[in-house]
Amino acid sequence: MPKADLLIYNISEGLPIVSKAVGSREVGKTVAYGLGIVVRDRKIIEVGRSQAIKDKYDAKIKINAGGRLLTPGLIDMHTHAIFFGSRDEEFAKKISGIPYEKILKEGGGIYKTVEATNKASDKDLLASLLKRLNTMLGLGTTSVEIKSGYGIEPDKEIRLLKVIKEASKATVVTVVPTLLAHVPPKGSDSDDKLRYVNSFSSEILPEVKKENLASFVDVFCDEGAFNPEEANMIFSMAASLGLGMRAHIDQLKNIGCSKLLQRFKLSSVDHLEVSDESSIINIASSSAIAGLLPASFLATQSKSKPPIDMIRKYNIPMAIGTDFSANSLMPSMQNAIDLAIYLYSLTPLEALVASTLNAAESLKLSDRGRLLEGCYADLIIWDLERSSMFGYDWGRDRILALVKDGSIIVNRI
Repeated sequence: MPKADLLIYNISEGLPIVSKAVGSREVGKTVAYGLGIVVRDRKIIEVGRSQAIKDKYDAKIKINAGGRLLTPGLIDMHTHAIFFGSRDEEFAKKISGIPYEKILKEGGGIYKTVEATNKASDKDLLASLLKRLNTMLGLGTTSVEIKSGYGIEPDKEIRLLKVIKEASKATVVTVVPTLLAHVPPKGSDSDDKLRYVNSFSSEILPEVKKENLASFVDVFCDEGAFNPEEANMIFSMAASLGLGMRAHIDQLKNIGCSKLLQRFKLSSVDHLEVSDESSIINIASSSAIAGLLPASFLATQSKSKPPIDMIRKYNIPMAIGTDFSANSLMPSMQNAIDLAIYLYSLTPLEALVASTLNAAESLKLSDRGRLLEGCYADLIIWDLERSSMFGYDWGRDRILALVKDGSIIVNRI
């Protein structure tokens, strides 16, 4: 009888069981029923019928899922989790109707966090980041993308990426680091901004590549940040260096940033609150995944939502992230899933696929986010019988058991 480290059986419903990102038309094909999962040496070695799997293997640990839902660990594909300081006082301004753009122009928002972050020590930044990662893990996030961006100046952006790298060594969470061109330095005029973009491209990017500090380069392409021409300069250098690329687009104003997809192979384009059909057509003609951030929609008091029906029409794969940041201290992918269901009208199945398979694909994590042989055993047994219960049963931690790289992190069964 073959040996195994872990065997989970009596799974009512398991997903996703496909390897590539899917749009809404294919989400129904990602589900299987009556499963058993076998783990050895950190990875899934077999997925099959529950009883057959149970009879076949001699496992050190066996868990009866009790007829409940099983998914991969959740993957947070968009966060700004390394920062220092608080902006809680801005919340009152936002709910009173003051636009985020105005707060930003007045030196609040991102610039306030930049100041606090640059004053913090490496030790304090590392401690706060590890605390956040631990919280995320306890809520089911087993892989997370973390952007820099609150340093702005070249040496300070490099510093943040080095702290992220240290954190990745001290946590079991799989960390995907991203260099973010967030906003130009405070008070920049057009000439200052151009110099900054040149510096970002010619100084930061080569250093990041040389020291292997980031998997991706991201640009906040929007009003008050960087325009398409400036983003083009940054992405041209990133592409020449072989770095992955992603972008914030159409969050505050549609200034034509989706046209970048006609030239660059972006893995994801995120936010999309003010996207129109031309933006969606540009996304559909590319291989990019549409990144949805419903907690950000709430935090910025946005008046517009991503055009979900149009995204479905063009069958664009959707992914979900928390957008955890100084602007929105929301670490839970469980909450992000529920918000996507309630605010964006995603189906529970769309939301789960967006938080596992499609999120993994957006981060080029080909061995995470899937219930497939050879993938790492990041697994959640939910206190839910079916995927359709997400959204309906919400507002609580629904994790019964959590497995990371084959090791049990939580077991409440």
